[in-house]
Amino acid sequence: MPEAISGAVSRRAALATALVAAPPLLGGCTLPGTARRAAHADVPVLAGAISAEQDLVALYEAAHAAHPGLARRLAPVLAHHREHLAVLKRHFVPGSGDRKDEGAAIPAPHAPAVPKDAGQALATLRQAETRAAAARVTDVAKVAPALAQLLAGIGACEAGHAALLGRSSQA
Repeated sequence: MPEAISGAVSRRAALATALVAAPPLLGGCTLPGTARRAAHADVPVLAGAISAEQDLVALYEAAHAAHPGLARRLAPVLAHHREHLAVLKRHFVPGSGDRKDEGAAIPAPHAPAVPKDAGQALATLRQAETRAAAARVTDVAKVAPALAQLLAGIGACEAGHAALLGRSSQA
């Protein structure tokens, strides 16, 4: 799209909008009678993804507090994680699992201690992003197509964050 067009939408914004809108649109992609089961089976994976995003937000907030000089590098990534968390929470319905313990409260966020050295803090963040991206890849195989698409998008973003942090720590 030419840059001269004012109000142009970025590819990232269009993809984010599509990922948010996709679950209701893809609801007909299941066989009759399986939609309800798929939604229930997705609850533990969705709860795990929400918990993981909360942990990443907490880790970035702790890193920002410990290393205010990294704010320009960390703020955009933290904003992405907050967006991921908001979208995931919109898909979560507490108590919607097949068993009594599925769909219960999401655990409180947990963030490991942030290293005192800024370079080591960036390495810790990069490792967390890499683990999160790998976990979303694993999650994709466990859920219905609509949620898989959302989790794949989040995982791709996390992989991008890991690459970005790798370049940032070398700069």
